[in-house]
Amino acid sequence: MRINLLAVAAVASMKAQTSLAFAPNAAHGIIPPRTSLLPMEMASSKSDRRPELDETSRSVLNQARNGFLSLVASSFIFLGPAPSIIDPAYAATPTPSAQVGIVSTSSASSSSSKSSKSIQSTKPIDPLSAEKANVEAAKEKYNAAVAASTKAKKGLADANTAFSKAETAAKSAENKVASSKKALIAANDKLADAKAKEGANGGNLAALGEVEKLASKVGSAKDTLKAAETELKTAKANKATAGKSLADATSAEASAGKAEKAAKAALDTATKKLNDSTKKLADAQKKAAKQKAEKEKKEKEAAKKKAEQEKKAKQAAEKKAKEAAKKAKEAADKKAKDIAAREKKLREMERAEKESQSKAKSLDSEIARQKKELEKLKTI
Repeated sequence: MRINLLAVAAVASMKAQTSLAFAPNAAHGIIPPRTSLLPMEMASSKSDRRPELDETSRSVLNQARNGFLSLVASSFIFLGPAPSIIDPAYAATPTPSAQVGIVSTSSASSSSSKSSKSIQSTKPIDPLSAEKANVEAAKEKYNAAVAASTKAKKGLADANTAFSKAETAAKSAENKVASSKKALIAANDKLADAKAKEGANGGNLAALGEVEKLASKVGSAKDTLKAAETELKTAKANKATAGKSLADATSAEASAGKAEKAAKAALDTATKKLNDSTKKLADAQKKAAKQKAEKEKKEKEAAKKKAEQEKKAKQAAEKKAKEAAKKAKEAADKKAKDIAAREKKLREMERAEKESQSKAKSLDSEIARQKKELEKLKTI
């Protein structure tokens, strides 16, 4: 009754075309147009007006028609495709959060792919990288120290050369001063002698001329001595400067030599440490390779042993299965023989029974015949 009511309501809504559930589907062509129900209505009206049907037949026909309409309406209501019920204009659009989630997911996947690529492109780490870096740094320091020591040695050699030249120039200036002093003293002595002679001769013109000549030489000797003393003073100053430069160069060369020795010692230490680490690493790698080989050997032996055990187990299982199959076959054969023997015995028993029944039947018929013959004889 409830289904019939639903059918009536569905048909009424289709006729009125006011149902919200059917409007979108009708727009998409899922529900047939209203005119498609006219033949059914006409048929129903004609069937209702058939004079040849009695009241019972018309009632049955109406119930069948109502049931069919109920089924069609129920199928449209409960089994209709869900996407066609909703108008595409009112379809839900992705929310901004969902779009952000999609973008974040794609960015995360891209970042993960980049990280995997960077991991794949990463070179293996050298276990001796620190020791090698220390050796390279020590080499650079040692080379710089050698260059500085070489420069200091050249500076010391140049300073020695300059000091030797300054010392030679100073000695030459001292000798020049000494000779100039001797020349001045000699000129003074000659001038004194000439003055004495000029005084003894009483103003002799020749003696007076000699005095003037010697006085001029004394003046020249004084000028020469003064120039020599000035040159000596300059030479001594140059010698002092050269001596200071030589002392500085000597100190610098000593410091550079010490720095070179220290850098060489540091380089030797770093090299020794690298060599020791290399040897330790080689020993460790050799030991690891040996352990790996032993482990692989043990694993190979274990795998071989396991394979042999599995092979033996498989063979035992196959043997057991064969024996079980053999026993099963023997049991089946024995059962078949027993069945065949029993069937044979049963057939023999049935045949014997049939024969006995046939004999009994023949005997009964013979007895009946004899009785008839006897009755006939009695009646004669």
